Amino acid sequence: AIRTGDIIATKSIIKLIQSAQIIPYIQGVGLYAWIISDKSDSTLAANNKEYAEGAAFATGMLPQLYNCNRAAARVVDLTFQLRVGKTWGLLGRYGNFTEFMNIIRAEYQCLGITCEDVGGLWDKGNSVYYAGAEPCVTEYGDYLAVP
Repeated sequence: AIRTGDIIATKSIIKLIQSAQIIPYIQGVGLYAWIISDKSDSTLAANNKEYAEGAAFATGMLPQLYNCNRAAARVVDLTFQLRVGKTWGLLGRYGNFTEFMNIIRAEYQCLGITCEDVGGLWDKGNSVYYAGAEPCVTEYGDYLAVP
């Protein structure tokens, strides 16, 4: 498309690349959200490394998420902000990992990705997904693919 000068096709290729680039950031945010939310002491003081790594991944996804839903981007941003007295959960908007991830998952269509693209968190030792961190399934409404 670029070599032939097809601007429209080039723009669609760029959109596909941007959509693919956000997946590792969502996976990283999900991983550190899981780690923090699963602990009995979910404060920043007890988990500063995890909050910092989650913040690094969140920084990579926030601009695209903000373009889709400012409120969802704010939840992710505030969740991983490194502030004294920080603890898991934000203003009663979510209480556990699944509720937090559902805020992000609600924007998958706008981000141009699917549940299957992102996947879940795999427990290698037990060869299963962590409870509550299984991959979601993309709903396509009444659409039925017929071979």
